Amino acid sequence: MPVILVLTSVVGGGHVFRDIAIAKELKKRIPSDHEIVFASGGNAYQMLKDEGLKVEKIDGIHFEANPGTINFMKFYFMLLWSECVQLFQIRKLIKKYRPKLIVLDEFFFLTDYCKSWKIPVVFMCDFIGVPRSSWLRNPLKAGLEAFFDWLLFTHLPRKADQWIYIGDPDHIPRKEWRERITAENIVAVEPITKLQYTAPPSRDSARDQLGFDQDETVVTVTVGCSGIGEYLLKAVNDAVPQLKKTFENLRVELICGYGIEPEKLGFHAEKGVNIHGYVQNIEYYYAASEAVVLQSGITSATECLMCGTPMIAVPITGHWEQEHTARYLEKKANTRIVHGKDVTPDVMADAICMLFKTPFKKQAYFQGNGHCMAAHGIAGILSHDNFRPIK
Repeated sequence: MPVILVLTSVVGGGHVFRDIAIAKELKKRIPSDHEIVFASGGNAYQMLKDEGLKVEKIDGIHFEANPGTINFMKFYFMLLWSECVQLFQIRKLIKKYRPKLIVLDEFFFLTDYCKSWKIPVVFMCDFIGVPRSSWLRNPLKAGLEAFFDWLLFTHLPRKADQWIYIGDPDHIPRKEWRERITAENIVAVEPITKLQYTAPPSRDSARDQLGFDQDETVVTVTVGCSGIGEYLLKAVNDAVPQLKKTFENLRVELICGYGIEPEKLGFHAEKGVNIHGYVQNIEYYYAASEAVVLQSGITSATECLMCGTPMIAVPITGHWEQEHTARYLEKKANTRIVHGKDVTPDVMADAICMLFKTPFKKQAYFQGNGHCMAAHGIAGILSHDNFRPIK
């Protein structure tokens, strides 16, 4: 049976559902005897397994962050090392499945190896440029960033059979970065989330499903599945007594994801606060909420935009992707920003109160066809005899 091997990033959980959305659409465009097999590690592996998909386990990556901050240079090296280890695991998967096509969702250093097996490769990423540090201030970091930028946007577009950018064009901050899409023949598609194949519920139906009262003021806090964010959950929990002076019927839902065990949290929930681990229906919490506090993950943010729910973005200080996403959300939807290093209960209480006074730009942000366009680009790499375009 011909196999398409999809390697889902082991960093964060947002990649999981966009890859599932693409795979569901891709199945419509390839012969029925083709099989899609996923591979991932850490929390992403568990999420794929929970969705009932065929998934192979590879090594994940664990990185620590002090409350609200991260050393992103250290993260670069950890990412490079993890992919060196994963290379040997990919070798076993290639020998096992002899895949007809490999899709790499933000595996930055494996394209050349997969191509050495004469296997077509599709590379996907949700950013299109890497900020550069000053050569005078930090030459090592500047050199690493320059190499990473060259690898992504000069080398990979020429080595991969298809390079797909997944994101809103407004999320690309610089004109020269936007020009890379055309210059390097990169396929650009809309943001892709679970809501591409699971329609977002209405506020009332979401509350009925979750058992919330219609007159409650619901605030959901989610920190993704990276294992970072206990400090944010605790700060909002500790802000609840102050918030209840303004919102009498306040209900706060703290969603830890896979990376944080609710039973081991270093605090006790205030009255009106409910703590969850990983939830498979998180879109219901977004739709049921008056406000969502999140760590600036682009997938969670996109789902909130699609549900029409105002947000407070809390980017991890030093994580340039999250910091950039927060600025994008501020411009796109009047999202409020609290930087990770500044998080305290008082700061979060003030931010939540101010969010309710800020007009939300509620509109249809996306067409919802990103997964279709990505699947079209991937299927086109297969032989024309097997490619069945969907009109």
